[in-house]
Amino acid sequence: MSGDEREEAAVLFEVRPAGGGHTVGVARLNRPRQLNALTLEMCERLFVQLRAWASDTSIAAVILEGAGERGFCAGGDVAAVIRSVRSGTPDRFVYGDAFFETEYRLDYLIQTYPKPLVSFAHGVCMGGGVGLSVGASHRIVGNRARIAMPEIHIGMFPDVGGGYFLNRVPGGAGIVLALTGMTINEADALFAGFADHFIPDEERPAFVERILALDWQGEPGADRARLTRLCLSQSRRYRAGLPESNLRQYFDAIRFIAAQPDVAGIRDALLAAADEDPFFRVPADNLANGSATAAHVSLEYLRRCRQRSLGEVLALDGVLAKRFQRGHDFPEGVRALLIDKDRAPQWSPRRFEDVDAARIAWHFAEEAAAIPYAAL
Repeated sequence: MSGDEREEAAVLFEVRPAGGGHTVGVARLNRPRQLNALTLEMCERLFVQLRAWASDTSIAAVILEGAGERGFCAGGDVAAVIRSVRSGTPDRFVYGDAFFETEYRLDYLIQTYPKPLVSFAHGVCMGGGVGLSVGASHRIVGNRARIAMPEIHIGMFPDVGGGYFLNRVPGGAGIVLALTGMTINEADALFAGFADHFIPDEERPAFVERILALDWQGEPGADRARLTRLCLSQSRRYRAGLPESNLRQYFDAIRFIAAQPDVAGIRDALLAAADEDPFFRVPADNLANGSATAAHVSLEYLRRCRQRSLGEVLALDGVLAKRFQRGHDFPEGVRALLIDKDRAPQWSPRRFEDVDAARIAWHFAEEAAAIPYAAL
């Protein structure tokens, strides 16, 4: 591959020599100007290569990272999805349906990967980026991290397995993260279970070299343990550099907000909290100004997913993603935020109180036919 082709490739793959006579595969998202936003082609290429590495006995482990200093991945390129939807052609939903299906299968592959897989979530890591990073066996978060599930802003639900990992955030905080798009830091990511270890961004190249220098044996169980010991030994050195965790500091208040019985109750509790503490002002306004339909469906989605397996959750994601494309608020939200950028979405309905049970049920109408994802 020539230098020009490497610069243009949206995903770069490299196999690096490592200890024990093995190698480590490195996959790098390579759209730094777009904050490495995922396209269908990128998801397809990642899926094919990761699956090939999974069966390659010379590959002991895999590293997943993003190019550029600004962030790992800002999520899926939903602007491309909605441009296709807005074209009005008979095949306007084909690209979006294929994109979400492929993205969710990639997320499942990462979550169930048979070999050690290291993800580096640095800078901006949102939406689909969280879906990629949170599923790795060894999840590294860097300093200056900005992590969020911001789908409420574009009239979408927290997909990419959000019903699985958000329900595991302590104190029900995953509900608040989902309904507000709240941005969290690296300490919050550790507290929430989105990451396992903290390594400052400037130390990442040296840390990768230490990963490569491990005495890899090609036995996944032993290799995972070996990698874990390295991660623990390194992350202990940098704990003093962690900021304060807001999720930990405001744990009781967030738990009270998340315990409200419905979306309106959560909204009102957030607004009341914002009157007492400015920390809650942005998330309270995000929910109050976000898509009422997305908020109601997202809360119902999280509740339905509490006892479901990852494969079942991602199958439901596929059902809902198709519905959201064919609804009003998702295309409108993407138009307002990412295409026309007027930041003035015309939600329908506007009021939280006007989202009725039938509208919510419509999104789940094909749930019974969803086939749980299984290992490939």
